[in-house]
Amino acid sequence: MKLQGLDNNAVWDTAPRGRLLVIDDDPFLRATLKEQFAAEGFEDVYEAENLFEAFREIDDKNPDLVILDIRLPDGNGIEICRKLRDRGFTRPIIMLTGQNAEQDIIASLEAGANDYVIKPMRMGELLARVKSQLWQHKASDTARFSIGGLSFIPANKLLKSADETRKVILTEKESTILKYLYRAHPNCVPKEELLAEVWGFQNGLSTHTVETHIYRLRQKVKRLTNKTLILTNASGYSLSSVP
Repeated sequence: MKLQGLDNNAVWDTAPRGRLLVIDDDPFLRATLKEQFAAEGFEDVYEAENLFEAFREIDDKNPDLVILDIRLPDGNGIEICRKLRDRGFTRPIIMLTGQNAEQDIIASLEAGANDYVIKPMRMGELLARVKSQLWQHKASDTARFSIGGLSFIPANKLLKSADETRKVILTEKESTILKYLYRAHPNCVPKEELLAEVWGFQNGLSTHTVETHIYRLRQKVKRLTNKTLILTNASGYSLSSVP
């Protein structure tokens, strides 16, 4: 497995340390990642090469972040990600995906992954994403927002009806999109801006990814209200009502 080197000129800010779990069937890649993360100050880096080991390590080590390959010898990384979320694992998951795999990327994000890195990866990019996700998780938003008569809790990824008798669970990206639109209200957010802010400047994605997530977010909103919550404008999207 090819892994491009770390930029010697990179300068890293102090970041929260945490227990990392690398799930990949390539022993060379696992060893390389462990060595690089150790050099960056991560003292607890664990590894697993298959589905059985993955769940055992998660139960035993309780990692703060999981790096998960999309293809494993005894399981699909997307399904593993979904099972982890179903089991209540709320910490960041970063998927390792192949090039030109937009459908796999979208499926991974829909399954609950927080981010992804395309192989062959740059170590500097992976480190940046790991540190970013650890920071975001540490500073997760526990505030409750009111949007179009609905109650929205970003930290729990829950969108509830006004009387709280009905609720839908949002994916990580859906929750981030809704929070970004909320903070931008009443302004319109261009699709390109949403793509950059929610997914980062990553290769392999187009604004079609944003459109797909907005569509699915609207479908979930329809389960709670007949109101049109997300408006489509000439260049992007905005919220129709924020108290």
